[in-house]
Amino acid sequence: MANDKLLSISEFAKLAGTTRRTLIFYDQKDVFKPMKIEETGYRYYSYEQLYQIGFILGLRDLELSVEEIKDYLGDSSSDALNKKLIPLKNKIELRIQNLKQILAILRQKENDNFQLTDVDFYVVKECFLPDHDFWCSDFKADCSEAKIASSYSQFYQELGAGVMANKNLSGFITDLPQAKANTYANSGFRIIKEKSYDQKVNIPIIGQNDGNYLIVKVENTGAVIEKGLTVIRKYAKENNFKIGNDLWQFNIGLNIEKLGLTKNGILVYKILK
Repeated sequence: MANDKLLSISEFAKLAGTTRRTLIFYDQKDVFKPMKIEETGYRYYSYEQLYQIGFILGLRDLELSVEEIKDYLGDSSSDALNKKLIPLKNKIELRIQNLKQILAILRQKENDNFQLTDVDFYVVKECFLPDHDFWCSDFKADCSEAKIASSYSQFYQELGAGVMANKNLSGFITDLPQAKANTYANSGFRIIKEKSYDQKVNIPIIGQNDGNYLIVKVENTGAVIEKGLTVIRKYAKENNFKIGNDLWQFNIGLNIEKLGLTKNGILVYKILK
């Protein structure tokens, strides 16, 4: 077969959705061999081999070992293959069950976000929050309304359509140690959106660790946000709490009105040990 009808290892790897290194590994392990190897060592593959490598990669994705994959591929007997497929089927069913449990936890996690709204205006509440991962924008400081709007628009364009409208938490993380209200207006911040597990985008991720937090509901206007910060600072001082340097500012609802904020929001500070 002429080489112009075959694919180089790099071309084949790209079409198969794998890497050159993986193909060499499978060749060395006698799992998947090239259609042709020249004296120079160059490997060539046919288009028809894409079907087999796809099956092999699927088996590997199910966490089968190389030896198990070779065993599946090496026995063409129908009865023998059926016997080998039974444990594989059971393994897949168990994995599906585990994934369904994870999905249920994630859905419950989304519902848990509503506990943040169960708080009175300007009354501090202690609350345990689980781990959250957030996509975040670049660090900004002292931005005008126009710049904030532009940054906000660019951030959600990069995330993709539909992310803005989901119920996951959104808002800002602000560098504001000790909830000092008089420094809020000029503090650096990042736009954040709680990470969706079915999205893969090239945007930085920041984590909010689980733990006990102080939260307060506020109207999202500058002066009133500062009022919320003041009550948090006072509460922490009265209870001898040390709080973190990050102000997590979460929107309530989806209707953004101004400066990337909804009408009302939640201010959040972690209680440090």
